[in-house]
Amino acid sequence: MAVNTNDRRPITTRDKTWAKHSALWLKNKGVTPNQISLASTGCALLSGLCFLFAFSFSSLIIRDGLLLLGAALIQGRLICNLLDGMVAVEGGLATPAGPVYNELPDRVSDTLILVGVGYGLSAIPFAGTLGWIAALLALMTAYLRLLGGTCGLRQHFLGPMAKQHRMALLCGGALLALFLPAAYGQRLLFLCLMVISIGALFTCWRRGKRILDELHLNAVTQEAADE
Repeated sequence: MAVNTNDRRPITTRDKTWAKHSALWLKNKGVTPNQISLASTGCALLSGLCFLFAFSFSSLIIRDGLLLLGAALIQGRLICNLLDGMVAVEGGLATPAGPVYNELPDRVSDTLILVGVGYGLSAIPFAGTLGWIAALLALMTAYLRLLGGTCGLRQHFLGPMAKQHRMALLCGGALLALFLPAAYGQRLLFLCLMVISIGALFTCWRRGKRILDELHLNAVTQEAADE
């Protein structure tokens, strides 16, 4: 995976010993960054399926097990997102096709998880639609980040609903739902989707405004330099 280090998401976990050792172990085992990126989508698919079917079971054990597994697989997805870049950049295994594997699986992963959560809330009208809204707005936040890069600007990972924020909220909601009756658990996750949607919309506005502000500032600076 070819990565511009100036446009990498700032993640403090990269400096953790376990992350460095994990990346080195994967590299030594011959695992490529692109394979890790695809594995992240596998985790997202399984997570989305867990959320899709969790509330369809009357058994409390099965429901809680699927919610817990769904949250754990979200973390698995995020760990893959961390390690693919580390193996590529720090491990020196970047490839020309890397940017595609870096971005496309991530966009698919967001959709699989958010839509899975939405359709899993079968007792709540329009929950599936809300899942799609959250997924599309998540896609738009990534599009605006990349748009800044295509305009020659540094990519910005502004929140409040950047990827790690969306996934953290869903994980927290799933874990809290373990302690609630099924109906309240569904309402809680529906609320999480609402917060993600509203927050992502605000994030789109912030990123779009930042792009326009920087482009205007660059134009003014260029005009001043030409005078």
